[in-house]
Amino acid sequence: MQLSPIGLPVAEMDTPALLIDLDHMDQNIGRMAGHLRERGVAWRPHAKAFKCPAVAHLLRRAGAIGVTVAKVSEAEVMAAGGIDDILIAHLVVGSSKVARLAALQLMADVKATVDHVDHLEPIGRAASALGTTVGILVDLDLGLNRTGVATPEAAVELARLVDRTPGLRLEGLMGYEGHTLMIAEPEAKRAAIAGAIGRLLEARDLFVASGLNCRIVSAGGSGSYQYTADFRGVTELQAGGGIFACRYYTEACGVAGHRAAISVLATVVSRPTADRAILDIGLKSISAHKAVPVLRDHPDCTVAGLSAEHAVITLAPGADLKIGDKVHVIPGYSDFTFVLHDRALAHRDGRVVAVWELLGRGRLQ
Repeated sequence: MQLSPIGLPVAEMDTPALLIDLDHMDQNIGRMAGHLRERGVAWRPHAKAFKCPAVAHLLRRAGAIGVTVAKVSEAEVMAAGGIDDILIAHLVVGSSKVARLAALQLMADVKATVDHVDHLEPIGRAASALGTTVGILVDLDLGLNRTGVATPEAAVELARLVDRTPGLRLEGLMGYEGHTLMIAEPEAKRAAIAGAIGRLLEARDLFVASGLNCRIVSAGGSGSYQYTADFRGVTELQAGGGIFACRYYTEACGVAGHRAAISVLATVVSRPTADRAILDIGLKSISAHKAVPVLRDHPDCTVAGLSAEHAVITLAPGADLKIGDKVHVIPGYSDFTFVLHDRALAHRDGRVVAVWELLGRGRLQ
């Protein structure tokens, strides 16, 4: 009895199955790591994209300094998996979360972000109670209108308070230019990113002039990394999902030079009409966020609709998809596809070579 899919042909996998083409992923990793290395920018990929320490270690070997996460629970998964430099790019609020953040310092350097004075004392008190210190980045709104203090001056004022709070260690700044990612025209996108990052670097200059520590200036995502890395003064970028190159990044965000490494293997389960096929995937196994999924090997066939468990495919003339055939479907958004699966199957040359348990899946607290 075969207890593991490792060594078996991809074509024999039951469906739906989340697949990662390692050859393509290696190329994407090399492109991202090289782009940042050439510009002297550190790489702290966001683990919300891949949800498992196994991938984080691959990225560390490629030059990443650590990972970014969105939740304390994700930081716990990464620290338990041996990742020792972690940034929680979210606001840690609540007695349970701040206690866990403080305790994590015993396993790894787990930094957090703040954008209000009310964040400081609870984290500092929890850290002091355990004899630990939590590194803090001040979050500055760069135009996304989500989290972050409103101005560079406000960032300096909050940083001064961080610097005076027992149990906290001021590390620098974070901002996210997420509102620029889907600007289609390259020069307009570059200009918008320049304006956003300019605010971050203005705050950095004010930190330095005020004698405040600002060793970290963290920004960026996969949809903007090819631009943001050009701005001197940014010390690290958080781009993560680009290693998979789903359609959101390649089509909606215009990320150049990346090849799709992610697909969901699906089976044709119905052929109701000559021009329609039904697959056994749906919104419970693949994401259409920001971009419509596509059939990797049948570009003339289109995904006409997704329901919970079905994908409706409009077939091109002459397309011969039979019941029982298996197809690779490239998702719209990799982040929202990973959270639908318990594991990812990594493959080379048509065979599964690794099984990645997605240990961060469902870690919402």
